[in-house]
Amino acid sequence: MSVKLIELTKDLVLSQISADEFETRFFDLWRREGDTGLLAKDSKEVGECLYIVFDLAERYTSDIDRADYELDGESLKKEAKAALEKFNFI
Repeated sequence: MSVKLIELTKDLVLSQISADEFETRFFDLWRREGDTGLLAKDSKEVGECLYIVFDLAERYTSDIDRADYELDGESLKKEAKAALEKFNFI
């Protein structure tokens, strides 16, 4: 189970890591867990939550000139919190 990815998302929401650090660490951990098959073992709820968070992380950018669909750090944190709450992980 991808508890580490959920915990990493909680760290972002609780401002224990920056959005930039979250983005880097999330995708690195996602790749490693995907390569080892851990992602495939997730429950439906964990998988659905992580796919939402994956999409949010992909849409995050620290660039000031963002497209309408892109997220800044605060928006990323807010949306990630909503995803965790939706699945009762926070």
